[in-house]
Amino acid sequence: MTAKCSRAGCGQRASKLIEWANPKIHLGGRTKTWAACDDHLGYLVDYLAARNFYLGTRDFEAKHD
Repeated sequence: MTAKCSRAGCGQRASKLIEWANPKIHLGGRTKTWAACDDHLGYLVDYLAARNFYLGTRDFEAKHD
C-alpha cells in the first residue's frame, strides 16, 4: 500500500507519518495521523505545531508495496 502526502494538491509518496490531536475535540488520547512527503514534512509539522496540535513524527512503513 502506498500512502500519498496529506498536503492539499500533493500526489507524492509519503515517507513520514505525523501524529496530532486537537485537545478541544480529540478526547481520551484519540489522535489523528497525516502522511507527509519529504517536501511537505516541515510545512505540515509547522502548521500543527503553531496550533499546539503536533505530537510527533515517525517513519512511514508500507506493509504491501
